[in-house]
Amino acid sequence: MGRSKRRAKRKTSAVILTIVSKSDGTIVNVDRERLVYRAEGNANLVLAIPDLRQVLRLRKSQPNADQRSTSIEQVIMVTEYGRIMSSLFSEAFTIEPRLVLLRIPNYNALNKWLSQFRPSARCDKEIRCRAGILYPDLAVLRCDLPSDVQVKGETYCVEIKPKQGWIFSESTLKALYPDSKAKLCRFCAMQYLKLVKKTIKRVSNYCPIDLFSGDRDRMLKALRGLVETPQNNFRMWRSGQLIYGDAMDSAGFREALEDTMCQGDFSKNLHNFLQLLLEAIIMDYTGENVPTGSHSLLPPGSILKQILDVQLFARDNLSITDESLDEEQSFGNVEKILTMRRQNESEDWLSLLDGVAKYFLGATALDCSLMMTFQKVTARDKQRQTICVAGEEFIVSMTVMDLDPKADSHPIKYVKQTRMSYKAHRDFVVNSTES
Repeated sequence: MGRSKRRAKRKTSAVILTIVSKSDGTIVNVDRERLVYRAEGNANLVLAIPDLRQVLRLRKSQPNADQRSTSIEQVIMVTEYGRIMSSLFSEAFTIEPRLVLLRIPNYNALNKWLSQFRPSARCDKEIRCRAGILYPDLAVLRCDLPSDVQVKGETYCVEIKPKQGWIFSESTLKALYPDSKAKLCRFCAMQYLKLVKKTIKRVSNYCPIDLFSGDRDRMLKALRGLVETPQNNFRMWRSGQLIYGDAMDSAGFREALEDTMCQGDFSKNLHNFLQLLLEAIIMDYTGENVPTGSHSLLPPGSILKQILDVQLFARDNLSITDESLDEEQSFGNVEKILTMRRQNESEDWLSLLDGVAKYFLGATALDCSLMMTFQKVTARDKQRQTICVAGEEFIVSMTVMDLDPKADSHPIKYVKQTRMSYKAHRDFVVNSTES
C-alpha cells in the first residue's frame, strides 16, 4: 500500500484582536484578513470590519506607552459624551456608538502590521488601548431603503470637516489681536500659521464662512475649494477604499466622478458632483428644501445649519472661559456636563448648563466631521434622501461624526492659536508688500 497523503492544512491568519461588547458580552475574534485600515486623525485610528459592516475607532498613544494611558474610563467618557452631543442633532444625522473592550495579544505585532498602511507623518503614535468604540460603517448606506428602491454601482462616502462657520465680532477680534485689520475668518488665518510651521505647502481655497453662508454660489465656491485643496478637510472613499484626500493624485477621484456623473468630461462631472454635495448639505430633513434664489438662509433641518447652531455655543461663551483650567488631560468641564445630563433626563437639560459648559459643546462642533454616503438608484424615488442631478438619481445619508470632548485647556489653546494665526497673516501681508 502506498503512503497516504496528508491533506494540506489551510493556512489561517492568527487573531490580531478580540472585541468584547461591554453591553452584552458578545465576543468577536478578528484576524488580519477581516480588518481594513480606514483612516486616522491626530487622536484616533479607524479600522473597518467589512463583514460586520462596522468600524472600530481606537485611541492613539505615544510609542511604548502604558496600556492604561488610554483607560477604559476615558473611552466610557468619550462614548457617553458622544451620545450627549448626538442629542443636539436630528436623529437622522447621528449613529449610536458602542463601547467595546479589546484583547490584543501582541501590541507590537498589531502596530507593525498597521504601519504599512499608515501615513508616515502619523506614525509618531501607536495603538496601546484596551477599549474602543464601534460604529456602523458609513462606507455603506445606513438608511433603510424602501423595497421599491434599487441601488446600483459602488457606494461612495465623502468626509468634510467644515470647521468654524462664524466670524469673530470686531470687538472680540480686537481683544484677541489688536493689530489685526483684516476681516478674515479663523480658518483662513490659521492657514498662514500652518504655512509658517510648514504643515501645509499652500493656502487652502476653502473658506467655511462661504460654506455656511446659505448663498448657493458661495457654497459652491467653498465646496470647489475643498476639492481643489483637500488638506485634511476633504476625503472620499469608494466601497471603503480611500481614493482622494491630501497628498493623493486625482486619478481615483476622476474615475469616481465619471462613474457617478457619466458626462465624459471632468469639468462637467465636477460641476454636477459639487451640485450633489450642495443639495445634500442644504437638504431639510424636515421635508423642505432651501429656496433656489441666490441668497437664502440654511434651513433648520439641514445638517449644516444644525452644526452651526451648536458651534455658536463656543462663540457666545468664549469670553467667560478665562478661568478654565489649563491642564492638557483634565476634563473637568466635560465631567460637569455628563453629571448634569445624568441628573436631568428632561428635554430642557441644555438650559440648565452654564456658559462655560456650553462653550465646550460648541468647541466639539468646531472640529466635527460631516459624512455623506451616497449611491445611484435605478429609478427616481420621492424619498427625501433622494437627490437628482443632471438626470442621475442618488440616495444619500448624512451623518455628523467626531463628536469628541475637549480638554479643559481648549479655550486657552484656542485663543493662543487664534492670536498666532492672525499675527502670521499680518506678517505675511507685510512681507508680501515689502517684497
